[in-house]
Amino acid sequence: MRVSFLAILGLAAVLGGSSAAPATATAKEIEALVQDGKLDEAVEKGRAAVGALPDDVDLRLATARALAAKARRFNHVVNVQLTQADLDKGQIKLPAGKLDDTPLQVAYDAGMFEEAILDLDEGIKRAPKREDLRVFKCFLLTDAARIDRAKVAIQETLDALPRTEALAKTMTAYAAERTKRHDPEGGAALLAPVAAAFPDSATVLVDYGNILTRLNRKKEADAAFDRATRLKPADVRFARTRATAAMLLKDYKRAQGAFDSVFRLSRAPEDQFASCVAAYGIDPKASAALMRDLALPSPAANAAVDDLANAFAVAGSAGPASPTAMSLAHRLVDGKQLVLAIPVLDRAVQADPKLTEAKTMLAKVFTDLGCDELAESYRK
Repeated sequence: MRVSFLAILGLAAVLGGSSAAPATATAKEIEALVQDGKLDEAVEKGRAAVGALPDDVDLRLATARALAAKARRFNHVVNVQLTQADLDKGQIKLPAGKLDDTPLQVAYDAGMFEEAILDLDEGIKRAPKREDLRVFKCFLLTDAARIDRAKVAIQETLDALPRTEALAKTMTAYAAERTKRHDPEGGAALLAPVAAAFPDSATVLVDYGNILTRLNRKKEADAAFDRATRLKPADVRFARTRATAAMLLKDYKRAQGAFDSVFRLSRAPEDQFASCVAAYGIDPKASAALMRDLALPSPAANAAVDDLANAFAVAGSAGPASPTAMSLAHRLVDGKQLVLAIPVLDRAVQADPKLTEAKTMLAKVFTDLGCDELAESYRK
C-alpha cells in the first residue's frame, strides 16, 4: 500500500509531539505556587526546572524561595514562670503580653536550607550584580541565625553592589531583626560591616551605636554616636539618642553635656530637665539647686516638668538611698520613664549596696529597655 509523503510527515509530527519533553515551569509559576502555599509542588517543579535550565537565575531564585518556605519552622519562645504552687495545682503562669510580642525561634530543615543556599550561590555566580539573589541569601542566613555566614554574605553584597542609601537600609534591617529576636550580639556582628561601608551615614552609625549600647560596649558606642552627631549636628533625633545612650551607660557627665546640646537645638523643657536628671546621677545633693531653678515659674513653664523637678530636688536633699528617693524611683518606673529612673536607682545602689530593692528595680529597668548586658550586674 502506498503512503503519501504528506501522510508520512503528519505521522512524524504526531510521533514527535508525543515524545517531546514536557515544558518546565517558569519562575513566575513557581512563585505563584509558593504564594498559594503549594510548597511541595513548588519545590518539585522548581528542581525540575533548574535541572533543565541550570543557567536561569530567575528559576534558581524562585526555587530557593520555595525550598526555604518549605524548610522553615518556627516557635514562639515564651518565658514560662513556674512556682511550686503552680505545679501542685497543675497550673502554669504565663507572663503578661501578647504572644506575638515574644521572640521567634526559627529552625530550618538542614538539607533543604543548604539546597536553597546552593541555588542562590549558583545564581550569584552567573549574575553577580543581581541584588535580589544576594539580598535573599543574606535574609536566609540571618533568619536561620547563621551569623558568621550572614556576615560574610553581607560583606560580599556590599563589595559587589553600588553602595546606595537603599542598600544601606536593607543591610541594616538584618541587624535590626537579630536584635528584635533578643540577639544584639548577632545584630552588632551583622551591622559592623555596614557601618564600615557607610562611614558617612549618620543613620547607620546611630543604629550601630544603639546596639553597642545594649551590649555595654561603651567605647565603640560613644565613637559611633559622636561621628553621627558630627555628620548631622543639627539633627535633634540623633543628638537625643546620643544623650540617652550615655544615660543608659551611666556616663552621667557625658549625658548632661549631651542633653545640654540637645536643649540648645530643641529648646524643649524636657531636654533641659533630662540634663538635670543626669546631674542627679553625678551628685544628687548638688543637683537639687538645678532642679529648684528649673521648677521656678516662667511663661514657658511645663507643669509636668516642674512637678518632677521638685520631686528630684526633694529626693536629692533627702539622700540617694532615702525612702523619698526610692519613692521617686517607683514613680518614674510606674510612669514608664525608665531612662530617668536609672540615675535615681543607680545612686541609691551606690549609697547603699545592700539596698536589694533598688538593684532589683534597676535590673528590671535595663531588661525592659532591652539592655540585658547592662542588667546582668544587678542580678548577682
